[in-house]
Amino acid sequence: MTINIGIVGATGYVGEELVSIVDSRDDLNLAFVSSFSNVGSLYKDLFPDAKNNLSLKSINDIPENLDYIFFATKHDFSMDFIPKLLDKGVKVIDLSADFRLSNSKLWQETYSSSHRAEDKLTEAIYGLPEYSENKIKNASLVAVPGCYPTASLLGLLPIAPFIKKDSKIILDAKSGMSGAGRAKVEENLEKDLHENFKAYNVDFHRHQPEIKDFLQNSLEMNNEIIFIPHLLPLFRGEYVTIYCEVDNRELELIDLYKSFYKNDEYIRIKNRGEVAEIKDVIKTNYCDISLSYAFKSNMVVINSAIDNLLKGAASQAIQCLDIMID
Repeated sequence: MTINIGIVGATGYVGEELVSIVDSRDDLNLAFVSSFSNVGSLYKDLFPDAKNNLSLKSINDIPENLDYIFFATKHDFSMDFIPKLLDKGVKVIDLSADFRLSNSKLWQETYSSSHRAEDKLTEAIYGLPEYSENKIKNASLVAVPGCYPTASLLGLLPIAPFIKKDSKIILDAKSGMSGAGRAKVEENLEKDLHENFKAYNVDFHRHQPEIKDFLQNSLEMNNEIIFIPHLLPLFRGEYVTIYCEVDNRELELIDLYKSFYKNDEYIRIKNRGEVAEIKDVIKTNYCDISLSYAFKSNMVVINSAIDNLLKGAASQAIQCLDIMID
């Protein structure tokens, strides 16, 4: 049986990846693509390598025959459309931030606006497949994690029970420029990052509350989270170095992680002496993780590498879709 798929935000970097993946599969039929700025254009005119020749439509023209729809849109947008789609029986995979947080108060604090679909926040399943697979199976609304939370949480999950309760967790996060979105890259970001590297949003980044919210609600962890993002002079790829303190150095870190992820095909744990690298995960759905203790201390150092457009967004969303239709 062919499954009809719609993609809103199909011309952004993540939307382009989604379209490519859906088009490559015989079991999925791309029936609807939407764009804010290119309504009426043929998708193939904008992306000559695309297999489909669909016309880009307004979001108000969503057809009735969709089984699943992806939202690859900015925050504070999808919440106005998703409730009606759910009422029609369409299952939704949202890659925006609109349903990632657990409550409307936290949303207000983080995004400085009122949430307009509060009742759906508790219905949404956080789409981290390596943690939430059983819940994703039966979900009608999946909120795909942000790219930084994906790399960070995959690095933290196995060690979480052993982290000292009152300690700080430091997330030193770095992303390729595509994480800023097509518009910013095409304006001047590429020039700004030529032979350059810098931190940004040092005082506050919206992925910090997302990570803390997940740790509190799913793992009952109340550790302080220090999250500092940086932009790399690369187009794609993401690298998070995590520092967390455990009670002792007796944990066999590699064995712990390999056991935790033994059934997860897209998580690769590096052996002793190896380090996760961005070049090994580019254009894949893999997350590579390397582990070590800081010299003569109880501080665990975790390196987590992903492709921000794929495992951090599009291919992780498809991973969720596959769980839902399995």
